[in-house]
Amino acid sequence: MCELFALSAKYPCHIKLSLAQFVAQAGSRNIDGWGLASLEGNDAYIYREPISAQQSFLARFLAHEGINGNMVLSHVRHCTVGDIRLANTHPFSREWQGQNHLFMFNGDTPDIFKLFGETKRFQVMGTTDAELAFCVLLERLIVAKTNNLNIMDSIHTFGCELSELGPCNFLYAVGSRIYAFASRRRYSAEGGKEREPGLWRLSRQCKEAQTDIVAPGIQVQPGAKVDQQVILCASIPITEEAWQPFLLNELICISNGRLIDQRK
Repeated sequence: MCELFALSAKYPCHIKLSLAQFVAQAGSRNIDGWGLASLEGNDAYIYREPISAQQSFLARFLAHEGINGNMVLSHVRHCTVGDIRLANTHPFSREWQGQNHLFMFNGDTPDIFKLFGETKRFQVMGTTDAELAFCVLLERLIVAKTNNLNIMDSIHTFGCELSELGPCNFLYAVGSRIYAFASRRRYSAEGGKEREPGLWRLSRQCKEAQTDIVAPGIQVQPGAKVDQQVILCASIPITEEAWQPFLLNELICISNGRLIDQRK
C-alpha cells in the first residue's frame, strides 16, 4: 500500500526526507508516484511526480537539500485505483475560502464511486478513489460550516463511512492543522494481510542535548529553540522509539506539535 508521513512542529525546523529510503524502510516497492508538501500560512509548497522517487532527480535534490517548515506531509504511491499519471498523484490540493487544502490517502475503496458518484462544487481531475474522497470531504465540510456543525465530528463520520468500503487512512491539512484518520492497512510483510493499525504516531519534546530526530530516510533538525515539540505520523514506525498505534477509525488533529483534538 501507499506510505504516508506527516510532521507537525511548534517551531520551524529543517527536514531532510529521503522518500527512496523511506519506502525501503517500509519494506514496500511503491514506485507509482511520490509527493511532498510543506504548508506555510494559507498556502503550500507542493512537489509531486508520477514516477518512482528512486528515479526522480527532484526527489533526490529535496532529500539532499532539505526543506524548512513546521508542517510537512509526504506520500509514496502504490497504484490500486486509477492509472499512473500526474492527476492521480498525491497530494491533492484545492483552494477553498482563501486557503490551500491538501489531502493524501492510503487505502483501497473502489466502491466509493458507487456510493458517492459525482460531487457538485469540487470536481475530480483524475481517476482515483482518493481524489473523489477528498472532494466529498470538502463538500461535507462546506455543509458542516454552513450548519455550524463540528468539523472534527464531520471528518470522523466521513472517515468511518469510507472504512466500511475498505482500508482507509488519510491526512488532511489546512492552515496550521493536520487531521489524521486511520482504519486498517495491508501489511506486505504478512502477505498483504489487512489489519489495524493504519497509522502510528510519535510525540517528541526536544531538549538542548537532544535536538535531532534521525531515522532511515528522515533527519529533522529542530533548530535553536530548546522547547521544540514535534509530532510525527507515519504508516509504520520509522524509529526504534515507542510509537503509539492509532485505534480503529481514530481521528486526531495536530497543530504546532501538539495534539489538540481526538475522536475514537
